[in-house]
Amino acid sequence: MKGKIWVALILMLSFACSPRVLVNYMVVAVPEEGSLTLTQYTRDDERVLHPWVGIDSETKIIRWYAPPLIAVSPDGEKVAYIASDNEFNNLYLKNISGGRATVQRTFNRNIMDMSYSPDGKYIAFTERKSGNDNIFMINATEGVATQQLVNSPAAELSPSFGPDGETVFYTKSEGSRYFIWSYNIETSLATQYTEGFTPNLAPNGEDLIVTRNSREGNRGEIWMINIRKGSETLILNDPKKGYSSPQISPDGKRIVCVGTTEGDKTKPQNLDLFVVNVDGTRLTQLTFHGGHDVSPVWAPDGKSIFFLSQRGNKQGKYNVWKMDLNNTLN
Repeated sequence: MKGKIWVALILMLSFACSPRVLVNYMVVAVPEEGSLTLTQYTRDDERVLHPWVGIDSETKIIRWYAPPLIAVSPDGEKVAYIASDNEFNNLYLKNISGGRATVQRTFNRNIMDMSYSPDGKYIAFTERKSGNDNIFMINATEGVATQQLVNSPAAELSPSFGPDGETVFYTKSEGSRYFIWSYNIETSLATQYTEGFTPNLAPNGEDLIVTRNSREGNRGEIWMINIRKGSETLILNDPKKGYSSPQISPDGKRIVCVGTTEGDKTKPQNLDLFVVNVDGTRLTQLTFHGGHDVSPVWAPDGKSIFFLSQRGNKQGKYNVWKMDLNNTLN
C-alpha cells in the first residue's frame, strides 16, 4: 500500500468505544490548539509515509506503529522523512529554512524509520528485506552506500543514536516480546538492556526512555531506565489510554509522546501528541485535531516539535508539520 507503513510489529493498544464521527481534515488548527504556531513543510504530492494506524472491528482497539518516521538534523536545517515512489519507500531530506529543495538519500525498497547522529553526519534507519527488519546507516550528505549495523533472523528496528554518537540503541523482537539493545559502531559490540521498544537516550547518557506494553497488554506506557544503576521508573500510564513514541527534549527535562484521545460526539478516538516532565508531572495535551498526529521529534532548540499530521487537506493525507510551543509549557 502506498503512503503507509504496514507492519505487524510494535503495535500500541488502547480501548476505543466512541461512535463514528466524520473528520474535517481541511482544518489546520482547532480552537484548543490556539497557543500553537503550526507550519507545514511537505506537500500532498510528496507522498509522505505515515505509521500504520487501525482499529480492530471486533475489539474496538486502536493500534499503531510506534517508531518515528521523521528526524531533524542537529543543526536544525533539515527534516528527514520517508516517501513512496513507484512502490519503493525511501528516505528524503528537505531544507527547513531555504525553499522547497528535497534530496533523496536512499535508493532502497522499504525504509521504515530513522534517526540522525548527534553530529549530523549519519542517519541510522530500518529497512525491511525479504520480511526481515534490520538496522542500517548512511552518510547524511554524501554518497549512497549503506552500512549494515545489525542483522539477525529477529526483527531489529527503531534505531536511536546515543549522545556519544558511537552507540545506536534499537528494538529487537523475541516472539511477542520486545527488548532494547545497543550496537557500538566502533567495537561492533551488541548489548541487551531491558524489555521495551522505541528507545531514546537522554542527554545525560544514562536515562533510557522506552515504551512498554502494560501487564494486561492493551495499552502503552512510558518508562525510564537508568542503564548505569539499573533502576526502572514508570513515567506515564493510564487505565484507558495508550502512549508510545517517547522523545526526550534536548535539555533532558521533558518527553513528547503519542497518546490516544477518547472520542465523543464531535471527534473520534484518535492519536494526539502529549508532553510530560521526566518525573511524570505536568502531563499536557498539545494537539486536539480530529486527524492523527504521530511521530513527534524535538527541534534542536527545544522550542518546537516536528510531527506527522493529517491536517490541512481534504483527503486526510499526512504531511510533515512543525509546532512552535510558544508559551504552552510555561
